[in-house]
Amino acid sequence: MTQWVSKAVGIDLGTTNSAVAVMNPSDTDTVIHQDATRARTTPSCVWRNPRNGELVVGRKAYARIGSEPEPVTSVKRLMGTGRTVALGGEQVTPPQVSAEILREMKRQIEQDVSGFDSAGTRWLVDRAIVTVPAYFDQPQVEATREAAELAGLGVVDLLHEPTAAASHYCWKAGIRDGTFLVYDLGGGTFDVSVVRCTAGDFRVLGISGNTMLGGDDIDGALAHHLLGLLRADGWQLDLDISGDPEDALRFRRLKSLAEAAKKALTDRTEYMLRDSGTVLDQAGDPVVVDTLVERADLEEAARPFVERTFQYCEEALDRAGKEAGITLADVDRVILAGGSTHLPLVRQLVTERLCAHSRGAEPVYERVDTVVALGAAVRAAAVGGLELHDEERTVRVALRGTAVTTAERATVAGTAQALAPGIDLSGGYVQLTAEDGYEDSADLTPGGGFSFLRVPVTPGAQTLLGIEVFDAAGEPRAQVARAVTHDREAGPLGSPVTSAICAKPILLEVSRSGRRHRRELIPAMRPLPLKAHFTFSHPGDTGTVEFRLFQQSRQIKVITAEVPSSTPAGTTIHVDVEMDAGLLITVRGTIGEHPFDGAVEVPPERELPDAEQVAALHRGFEEAVAYLPTGERTVSNAKMAKAKQGYDSAVAEGDTARAVHEFGQMEELVSSVGRPEADLEPPKHDFDRLIAQCEDANRYLVTRAADLEVPHDAVEMGRAIDVQRGQGERAFAAGDQRSYGEAVSQLHGYLEHLRALTTKVFTKDAPLSDLERAAGLLSFVLERVTELRGLVAAVGTEEHRQTVEDVARRAGALEPVLGQDPARVQQEAAREVRRLEQLETILKGRRRGGEDGSFVPVDRP
Repeated sequence: MTQWVSKAVGIDLGTTNSAVAVMNPSDTDTVIHQDATRARTTPSCVWRNPRNGELVVGRKAYARIGSEPEPVTSVKRLMGTGRTVALGGEQVTPPQVSAEILREMKRQIEQDVSGFDSAGTRWLVDRAIVTVPAYFDQPQVEATREAAELAGLGVVDLLHEPTAAASHYCWKAGIRDGTFLVYDLGGGTFDVSVVRCTAGDFRVLGISGNTMLGGDDIDGALAHHLLGLLRADGWQLDLDISGDPEDALRFRRLKSLAEAAKKALTDRTEYMLRDSGTVLDQAGDPVVVDTLVERADLEEAARPFVERTFQYCEEALDRAGKEAGITLADVDRVILAGGSTHLPLVRQLVTERLCAHSRGAEPVYERVDTVVALGAAVRAAAVGGLELHDEERTVRVALRGTAVTTAERATVAGTAQALAPGIDLSGGYVQLTAEDGYEDSADLTPGGGFSFLRVPVTPGAQTLLGIEVFDAAGEPRAQVARAVTHDREAGPLGSPVTSAICAKPILLEVSRSGRRHRRELIPAMRPLPLKAHFTFSHPGDTGTVEFRLFQQSRQIKVITAEVPSSTPAGTTIHVDVEMDAGLLITVRGTIGEHPFDGAVEVPPERELPDAEQVAALHRGFEEAVAYLPTGERTVSNAKMAKAKQGYDSAVAEGDTARAVHEFGQMEELVSSVGRPEADLEPPKHDFDRLIAQCEDANRYLVTRAADLEVPHDAVEMGRAIDVQRGQGERAFAAGDQRSYGEAVSQLHGYLEHLRALTTKVFTKDAPLSDLERAAGLLSFVLERVTELRGLVAAVGTEEHRQTVEDVARRAGALEPVLGQDPARVQQEAAREVRRLEQLETILKGRRRGGEDGSFVPVDRP
């Protein structure tokens, strides 16, 4: 009698290379597929042979880069978008291309799994854990699931790549507890995760990354360097990459040469790049490349991209700090993953920036090309278990957990399901037997579940367990077997429960009073599955209600619900949004008494923004970042500069998908910087000007210390100004008008004191004429009006505002008579100064209060 065994495999579906692995039948070792050249990875490249239409995947397809028709590469960067790619003259979707890569991975590992066969057991591959970048959006994850299903694979889980790397490290090292930072720089994506392992189970504490940052970008930058060298040698290569297809092809060929140089320079300091005929210049002449490329050239090209990764490391650590109080000092090891970590510059900077401040002196640099696939295989053994079928495939027995145990008594649990018509297992039971004569039985639950606790296994050996399924009448329906290996030194495979989380927040956008508002439905870093409920009012006069779902700043779904057009405005709408462990979203709700299942659609693909949209976004950023404290402002400016550089580079190369992505990165940065919901008063630029006036006056008095009648401690005054600057900036960022107004009021007091001292110094310099005195006094009134407008806005009322404006009007009327009657101007300007001083005294005695943000007076005029 033969049984069929399905064991889940692990697949790393990479941007430039993919890999597939599986754990052996005893779950004590991993098997990574190797091709005839002993290579453990396969290029994620698909080409259609124009002669016979055959699809070619892997190394042979990669060899066609630069030829016509072009193979499809880096399709992972297009997953989750509405774009298509040309494959042998046919437009296909990114999931369709990825499915071909996954089919190849399935075919490859089937060669290895066939070696598990024995006389009574046949092994097959029909299930997998497929890895995804931790920072993939929900549509990108959905597209990966679609690709796996198109490839004929049941998706056991979609595992974050950094978590897979941490899983393999802990299993290989036998570590059951620890905190790790996984730095995963691949060919097309960068991910960083802070992962904690507790008793062999993994929890992700912080995530960040960029799904369009990786080795591809380094290749492009090095290709631009080579392009400059070749132009300097006289070759006609003034390329219009974005506008001319032939120039774009020239650049792709040059990029392939750059990639070869990059790989060579990972283990040597210089490389003689020689090529003739790969690239034709614009005159049609074969370009002869004979140039020395040094590692310094590579590092100069790579450094901006590598430097950018550390901003994401900081974000992941910040999130881990908020989630669990974790800092870099708590990280036990930094684990490297991804082919681009072969670059010495990457390892050097990771050591300096991360390892030097963590518990590990240097990063873990082991099998970085395949560690994600290996980790996926480890998790597949724990989460996927085994699916056993009888010879006729009439019954399936799915066993949870792994085939290895460190304990001398094991738990055997799973489900039995009838696959053939006419077989009913309701009320049935399962009989368990072991080689040493042990027997036990368990009734099947209504769902087909069963479990055996404390099953004895032979120490240090393998125990074969027989499992026989009976129906309610006691008739045997299936007989299968499983081996359990006892190994006290086995590394932790982790819990059989998936560790899915929502990497980015999910928001729901609704319209209120003509304005769009977004509410966070599913917070970032929350375990899945998860449900959220939202209630609001029906706008009326419509038969269709539309909801928009966003993940961070990216619109990911449009949900429409049909309701009777007679539904009155104000009717309560209840919306339930659920995200399962695979990030699939379902929406249900009611509008009044009418239930609905929302029709979920993918929004149209974003187009490349025009120059005005980019300029408007930049203006919005400049406005928002002005409200941040100085240190945060500097960091945000640096992030924006890098994102803008990436956007400009993508536009220049005609890479629309990457350009749109980088524009989205800039949008997310503006969103994260944000500005307070309420517009605080005075405006932030007025606050900054007040700070500058105080500092200027304080610095001036340092130069005139000898002329002052009373001592002035400029150092202490400087500290006091800084204290109020900090309070004001923090209050503005938090939208706290009361604290902000207090800082503004205190700074006005400082400025008044400093000006009084400055005036005394001025009067000693030289006697003033009546005209000079009148002009100075009038100018002072107008300046004080400007200052008090800000103070009134912060802590005043409409009456106070009117008082200031009346003073401004009267002072303005004095300007025309300044030359004819300076004495009158002095007299009336002095009167206005006293009015302003009285108003300032009143305003400084006021405080902010009330739930509605109204002002409560303490002193009345």
